[in-house]
Amino acid sequence: MTKSPETPDRGENQPEPSWSVLLTRRVAAEVRYWREQRGMSALQLARKTAELGYQLPRSVLANLENNRRDTVTVAELLILAAALDVPPVLLIAPVGRESDIEMLPRTRTTPWRARGWIHGAVEPNYPGFSPTLWQQSRRAITLYDIHRLLVREHQQIQRRIQQLADQEHLVVDEITSDDLRLSRGPLADFVNELAYSFDRLRMHRGLIKSEGFRLPDLPPSISAAMKETAPSGRHRQASEDDQDDHLLPPLVYQELMASRPDLGGDKPDQESRD
Repeated sequence: MTKSPETPDRGENQPEPSWSVLLTRRVAAEVRYWREQRGMSALQLARKTAELGYQLPRSVLANLENNRRDTVTVAELLILAAALDVPPVLLIAPVGRESDIEMLPRTRTTPWRARGWIHGAVEPNYPGFSPTLWQQSRRAITLYDIHRLLVREHQQIQRRIQQLADQEHLVVDEITSDDLRLSRGPLADFVNELAYSFDRLRMHRGLIKSEGFRLPDLPPSISAAMKETAPSGRHRQASEDDQDDHLLPPLVYQELMASRPDLGGDKPDQESRD
């Protein structure tokens, strides 16, 4: 069959889609995948976005899923993720569904590493990347992550104390620090560890505040108890020259130190100069 000269072949001389277009198509493919996993029609998904306060008409969803749209906005990405009950990052970095993706123009990596980059947990590898600036910018993330770990540790100690107190038929709120029942045994150890945990949490919150960040919220029980208790003094075993964050558990301290950029007079990174 002879082709009409006025009808160009769609497969010939078509430029390769740009990185941004391919990114949009990846998001579209993930939206379709998760919509089908949820057993939702495009109309149902459109209605769900309306219920969430930012309606995406069915026609918009159809154009997106059929690659008739070359862009997707941040607002659209977030509302679709919420409507599908999917972490937003999975619409960009489909962990477990692709072996590698083009994270940035001409920069390919696994979806897992791309997810880590978006979360601020994994250093990327793109031209001109500066580890120093990266660590500097993610400092608040590190501090908040460690705060979350310290809160979780404290809650675990509280639960263990409650379990041991129940075994001894004791009421936790009635136990005092000079109670003879705490002179020996695991309950005494955990009560002491609870005081130590309070100190670590106090000091870490002081560090967060000293670096100019807003303090994260505490669970009501810990917040109230912290106001009612004084520092145990166990941390004072360290010298006055030691910074408060030296008194964190070793693994937590190592993570904190790794996140702290050394900007004082050191030579700039090679990446920064390029």
